[in-house]
Amino acid sequence: MAAYIYGDIEVTNPAAYETYRQQVPALIAAHGGRYLVRGGAVETLEGDRPPRRQV
Repeated sequence: MAAYIYGDIEVTNPAAYETYRQQVPALIAAHGGRYLVRGGAVETLEGDRPPRRQV
């Protein structure tokens, strides 16, 4: 069964996020997951919301 997760996050603790970021790829791979889209430039098309990290 396919499942998709879209994350739109604001990093408020860079040190904790770095630890998380380093551990997640192995966890995803261990369960057969893969990234379809990750990172890159973000452009807000409507509203005034600041761009954040997209996964």
